Amino acid sequence: MILILLLWLLAGGPDMYAQTTDVVTLTPTDDVLADLPIERSLSVYIDSLHHRNLRDIQMLTFSPVGKTVPNAGYTSEQRQANPIWLRFRVQNVTGQPVPLYVRVNFWCFESLQLFVTQTGGGATQAIFLPDNSALPGLVSASPVVGWRTPVAQRPVHNRHFFFPFTAPAGADYTIYLRVVKVRGAQVVPITLLRQGAYETWMQRDYLFWGGVLMTLLFVALMSLFFFATTRDSIYWTYLLCVICLIGFMVINNGFLNQFAPSMQFWVPRQNCYFLFPLLLFYSNLVFVRTFLPLKKTPLRWLHRLSAGVLLAGLFCVLLLVIENWVQLSPWIETVFLRLFTLFYWLPMPVMAAYVFMSLYRRYYRSAAWLYLVAITPFYVLNFGQVIANFGLIPTYRPLVNFDIYAAMGLFEVLALTFGLAFRYKLMRDHTDRLLSSQREQERTTYASEVQTLAQKNSLLEERERIARDLHDNVGAQLAFMITSLLHIGRQVEQQPIVNGKNQADQLRTIVGYARDAIRTLRETIWAIQQERFTLAEFDERLNQYVNRYVQQTDGLEVDIEIEGDSGQPLTSAQVLNLFRIVQEALSNVVKHAHATEATVRLKTQNDGTFCLTIQDNGQGLNFSPDDADTGERHYGISNMKRRTEELGGHFRIYANEGTVVEAVRS
Repeated sequence: MILILLLWLLAGGPDMYAQTTDVVTLTPTDDVLADLPIERSLSVYIDSLHHRNLRDIQMLTFSPVGKTVPNAGYTSEQRQANPIWLRFRVQNVTGQPVPLYVRVNFWCFESLQLFVTQTGGGATQAIFLPDNSALPGLVSASPVVGWRTPVAQRPVHNRHFFFPFTAPAGADYTIYLRVVKVRGAQVVPITLLRQGAYETWMQRDYLFWGGVLMTLLFVALMSLFFFATTRDSIYWTYLLCVICLIGFMVINNGFLNQFAPSMQFWVPRQNCYFLFPLLLFYSNLVFVRTFLPLKKTPLRWLHRLSAGVLLAGLFCVLLLVIENWVQLSPWIETVFLRLFTLFYWLPMPVMAAYVFMSLYRRYYRSAAWLYLVAITPFYVLNFGQVIANFGLIPTYRPLVNFDIYAAMGLFEVLALTFGLAFRYKLMRDHTDRLLSSQREQERTTYASEVQTLAQKNSLLEERERIARDLHDNVGAQLAFMITSLLHIGRQVEQQPIVNGKNQADQLRTIVGYARDAIRTLRETIWAIQQERFTLAEFDERLNQYVNRYVQQTDGLEVDIEIEGDSGQPLTSAQVLNLFRIVQEALSNVVKHAHATEATVRLKTQNDGTFCLTIQDNGQGLNFSPDDADTGERHYGISNMKRRTEELGGHFRIYANEGTVVEAVRS
């Protein structure tokens, strides 16, 4: 779509089929704000002799220009610059004087002078040429102005050149404009407008260019922000491109010549006019090397080639500056100009190679397509102007209209800015994901460390409980057995066996304690040999213990009631503590309560709460509750209380038609 529009503009736009005429006719129906169709009567003559004056020129044959812009091609130095004479004819049929401006929309001319003559002769005032000879039919001649002429000394104070004249009612004038331009293309973008349209034109012009330059400046600041926040080199290379584009617009459209004329002379002659276009092309090459990086691909040769091209750009900058100190001979200057012209456009094919090789090799297809679409309009215009300057195609007006260059440059910048902003978003999202992943990894590591510490702590607590359990039960029983065996041994040593039945009873008691120790040890091993139990497994194990060691041995009838989810998990610590509380309570019932029945009830919830009660029908408490609370006189009760507190619960023992032992965690 963009290429079709450019081709349409290059072909002449809406006027491509307009009929040409020999004269610009001023009529009352003209749009006073529009440019007058000067191209329909414009003709050109190139003075190859360099010394012709207006009298000579009037006698020569001019070539019609038509809808194109006069262009005499490239020139390097003053002796090769051919003066260009432009001529057009104006007729005023409005019945009143019409003030007009001849406008040349470029700034970099050595000299310009406008002559207004009466068609067919008949001078209205005495006008003398530089050789002091009068010219018949000459109405007025402007002062000679050029790019070195300060804006305040021009006929109209503007960065472009405006030559005022007035066409009286019924006037038939022939206008001649003599132009001399050196160093570069001799293009003369000339237009004709009414003086009454000047203020409106100025407002629109500065509004347009103010918007363009402010947009470019905003993009430059955003690129600086992206670079400051990401430290990604692609953003500073893009910032360089935008700055060079701003310089290109400011210099080529004459703003530097108007507002900072002294800066033009930082480099000799009009070389400032070539500097920023040169920097623009090479900064784009620096950018594309970062935007489509090929350094680590099989196309690394192209990356190395582009580095050599950048050295050629440095050579071009030196050529622009060296004339400050070295006076070049004409033939050396011609050679340098040819080299400069070659190196000036050298980045273009290299950038094209980057784009097409990236597309062909499928390296950065999205980025390559974005870059191709973004730069095509601007560089098609530049390339069209180049081949027009060499005379390969006519110089159509869009090729020298900097408003179109500004629009295409702005399109390029906005398209690339969108792509880089999207790239910035992807980078930020990637960074956020990395940070989130890092935080999640740190959280997982922290949780793992906490879990490891908790396991170590649990293991230490478990070891402490096992040690305490073995010490309080198995250790005490083994100590008793050792003491009893030593006592029997001393009796045997001191006196012969007289009462063998008594010693046999003692040995049977010791055997009972040994069995109790083995039983306690087995229960402890059972409780710690696995980390998790279910409530159903605890119920089964508790019933086995009661049936084997309480009901069969001591004759106590025990009823066990377990309420809760049979699959509810219990830790080894919970199982061991609950089991020991039941064991101690039933042992007390057998030893002290003289009961015939006992009931063990355990109610559990999935949230870890429980209620364990052991109730008997015996004689009840024979001590005060305070003694039970302190545990100072009852070691077994104190042990049950400590185990309940380890489970996070509360312990109490009281009389209620017998004795009730209660361990509750609510």
